[in-house]
Amino acid sequence: MNDLINNYVAVDAICAFSLFILIHASRHNVFFIYEMKKQFAISAFMTIIVIVAEIGSVVFENIIVKSSVPIFISNVIGFSLSPFIAVILSKAFSLEKEKIRAVLTIPAWINFVFVITSPWTGFIFSVSGINYLRGPLFGIYIAAYLSSYAILIRESFKAMKHYQRYTKSTFIMLLVLTFIGTFVQVLLPVVHTSWLSITLSLILYYAYFCELTETQDILTGLLNRSVYEQYTKKLNQNASGSVLIFDLDNFKGINDLYGHQWGDSCLQTIGKLIKDCFLHMGLCYRVGGDEFCVICRTTDEQNLKDALGLFHGKIDEIRKSSDVQEELPMVSTGYTVFLNLEKGYAAAMKDADTQMYSFKNKRKQSLI
Repeated sequence: MNDLINNYVAVDAICAFSLFILIHASRHNVFFIYEMKKQFAISAFMTIIVIVAEIGSVVFENIIVKSSVPIFISNVIGFSLSPFIAVILSKAFSLEKEKIRAVLTIPAWINFVFVITSPWTGFIFSVSGINYLRGPLFGIYIAAYLSSYAILIRESFKAMKHYQRYTKSTFIMLLVLTFIGTFVQVLLPVVHTSWLSITLSLILYYAYFCELTETQDILTGLLNRSVYEQYTKKLNQNASGSVLIFDLDNFKGINDLYGHQWGDSCLQTIGKLIKDCFLHMGLCYRVGGDEFCVICRTTDEQNLKDALGLFHGKIDEIRKSSDVQEELPMVSTGYTVFLNLEKGYAAAMKDADTQMYSFKNKRKQSLI
């Protein structure tokens, strides 16, 4: 029995130490946005608190003194905090409105109230001697726990679209791990797997965050040039679709006149507009200093013209509504549709580039 207890404490200690390392790594990851670092650290720290409480409970029960108090404290901390871990981790993506997220956390708060009153009511759990027993309303905890993970799954799928990453291997692994650990714990209360599985899930989520962010252009949030080059090399001769290119007019002059900080702000604005108008159609890239590209699945020219019209309309709205409308550059665009790539992707890009420079020259002539 002592060996089992020692092994249990050792595993929990390793989990806590691993999470400390992850918190440190996330703080120094240059690809993670601030909110991602913050929420991941909070989730990991909450898990550490629960693990330490469980270690303390085991030590007190079996080594120091036979008392039910440590068991009560450990269960209150564990059952009340665990549903919030997934909810807080979901905030790392910063994709959901706070009001909606507040509504989605209601089950976790209901569970919290029932848990902290359980030492007196026994609704979620009770303690007999030094033995933990599940209460008649233990299902409230299970429902809160699963609903919190449903929120996390929902946000994770939205993040795939936002970060334009559609490989699901890491995501599927962490889902399987989390649910296996949870259901083993539910079916076999004496087998302590929940915090081990949650720790491993946080490790996988760290890998998932890395997978999502390492392909991003840090300034605009679009896919970076490295991913663009990898993707275009894989396009085969039978590929069909379309490519759009975007170039900011006189961007060097804007940088020289207003400074690089304003230039960066312009790039962020244009990047957001490109994502808003074209993300549903294909993959959006920043391929150079002031150059952007979208590779679409559609071959319907009217769809492309409609999206470009929406894009230019949004730029015009910003320029008209802003007190500094002359500072936001206009954007020249071009596109081409390809039904096959027998001449290679470079030929398709050249066609789009030719159209873009024609667009740019016509605009210059109209301003003379």
